Amino acid sequence: MTRTADVEAELALARRDGDFDRFLGLLGAEELFVPIHRDEAQRLARQRVWSPARVCCAHGGEPSLQVFTRGAVPDLGDGVVFLSGDLDWATCGLRNGAQIVFNRGTPGEWRVGASAVQPWLEANPHRVTVAEQQVERLRTAAYGHLEGPVAHALACGAPQAVLVGEPWNVLDARRHDYVAEVRGLQDWWDVSDAAGWRAALDGLLGDERPLTPAAMVLALREGPDLDPLSWAELAVQWCGGSGQAGLLVQTVRRIVRCEQRLRADGVLAPGSAVRSTWGWDVGRAVDLVRRGLAVGHCDPLTAELHLLEAGALARRHCESWPELAAGWLLGRVLDLDEERFGEHYRTSVRVCHLLLDDLGSPWWTLDSAGAQPDSKP
Repeated sequence: MTRTADVEAELALARRDGDFDRFLGLLGAEELFVPIHRDEAQRLARQRVWSPARVCCAHGGEPSLQVFTRGAVPDLGDGVVFLSGDLDWATCGLRNGAQIVFNRGTPGEWRVGASAVQPWLEANPHRVTVAEQQVERLRTAAYGHLEGPVAHALACGAPQAVLVGEPWNVLDARRHDYVAEVRGLQDWWDVSDAAGWRAALDGLLGDERPLTPAAMVLALREGPDLDPLSWAELAVQWCGGSGQAGLLVQTVRRIVRCEQRLRADGVLAPGSAVRSTWGWDVGRAVDLVRRGLAVGHCDPLTAELHLLEAGALARRHCESWPELAAGWLLGRVLDLDEERFGEHYRTSVRVCHLLLDDLGSPWWTLDSAGAQPDSKP
């Protein structure tokens, strides 16, 4: 499902026409954001408990609960961050006399009572997409990067953004759920501070990047025509008596089986092979940069510099978007799926096809080398 991130314009039209049903229907498909003081958000992140929007603080003298779509999120200063959820979450537990202001300060601003929203929610549960289902969406934000080196670098991380339904081309600390990002960095990366964040990036892009068994055997393969037996023998010869032979041979077999599945599912062209898993490392690095900026582990300039480094590595190691996609998918399968070809794999295949086949994808509008493309990626 491809969506452009211009829902704010659609909301403004609904507000102009007084169409409350359409207005709430649009909000029902979106991730919504509410402002909260940073210190309070940090406390919530430590507690690890679910928090409704009503716990958030009013700002700028606004007595009503403020709710924003992603493109309308305002800059309320360094001391204010945002939590996010779906429309049910945004209105959960509000008393009947409570007031909500949607997209304050925009042409779509609409102030309503909570009592006006609850009957609509009860009558239209099918029109609200819960937060956990707002995934696998290709979104391009009109306010994001659309061309140039930063856009190219962000496009290298597009699979990670599409997985969770975020715009691929946005680098902005405000447009994230602060608490979710803090918890995610801790759970997935064991990152809780700026030093840990930089170390994690170095592990993906820098000299500290580990030479995994997959990276070893892919570097040894002498082209896609090398048969699996000869490839395995080459790996054994390379490691000599180091004791790694069994692991490397097993890795060769895993990659051969994965490539067969990628060809069958149309991600890898017939007769071709995956050259490296750099697409997986670069994609995660771009995602890690965006998350690090969101929680304050770096400033915008530092984030941009790391992005440019990731984009440069992608250009060096991946000659095309399909090559980056295959490397991203193979790396993800080897790390997360363990060859079950289960939901991690099926989701990844859908994401790759969305980016490779949809004309709105950055892999159509941006060349893998940074120039404007003249043909299919």
